[in-house]
Amino acid sequence: MKDFLSNVWVKRAVSVFNIAYFAVVFLITYATFLYDLEFAEGKENSFFTVYVVASVVFLGLMLFTRNELPTRILSVLMLPVVFLMILFNMYDWILIIPPFAVAVVMFFAAGTHETLKVIMGTIYLLMYVLGLVAYFVLNMLFGGTSTETVLNADLDRNSDVFKTYKSEYTKICDVTDETNTISPDGRYQIILYDVQNNSQGAVKICVVPYGEDIELKFFTLKQKGIEKTISNKGTRGIVPDVGWTQLEDGTLAVQYRLSPEDDLKQTSVRVMPDKQYLEFLGIN
Repeated sequence: MKDFLSNVWVKRAVSVFNIAYFAVVFLITYATFLYDLEFAEGKENSFFTVYVVASVVFLGLMLFTRNELPTRILSVLMLPVVFLMILFNMYDWILIIPPFAVAVVMFFAAGTHETLKVIMGTIYLLMYVLGLVAYFVLNMLFGGTSTETVLNADLDRNSDVFKTYKSEYTKICDVTDETNTISPDGRYQIILYDVQNNSQGAVKICVVPYGEDIELKFFTLKQKGIEKTISNKGTRGIVPDVGWTQLEDGTLAVQYRLSPEDDLKQTSVRVMPDKQYLEFLGIN
């Protein structure tokens, strides 16, 4: 067994196999740049267990092959990829901590030339420090102080938002039911948001793409960055009447009444805004 493990071709094969872990981390990073990752109900702990075990196993394999060229290359590439993962999933520690730990350990443990480690280590340190500072600054400048909560039947009953709409909860369930919010052609969906800010707050009506989410075993990748605001003038605590209609030329439109006393209004949905790729910076 010792001779088998010390065989250079075994180590090279294992080193190439380690690329699978890097590929998974890269794909998760790329996916969370384009989508919001939402864990399936009851699957978060299962995912975390599998994720940590896989990270520990691959860390062991990388340490075993730390002097092989593929592993040495991975040890240099992983830290910038994990940096992007941190930016796209800030505070989602379940995703961040395992690959970050693997990346840091392998950067120092791999048999990479010491000069390269010093140079790249300095660059990565500056990238993490300056990058995270820039991230927080941009979020403060563009993110604002508003907090948006989706109004639907899944509203957390222990939240302050639920208390605000407690008397309107039945109406929330009716208005936000998929049979009412999904457009006749199945391409769009109406979303209601409770907006909390420094003033009186508001209720916002938006239209987002429908049917573009990707459902996987442990989580769903939900489309993000594409949203058309129909109205942001609703009063907090009052659930507007909303629904779909079709204009004479066949164009879909959202009909809405912000309060029982208001007139019925409508806004056509001809073109959706372009996808906002910098949403993770708070730029809408």
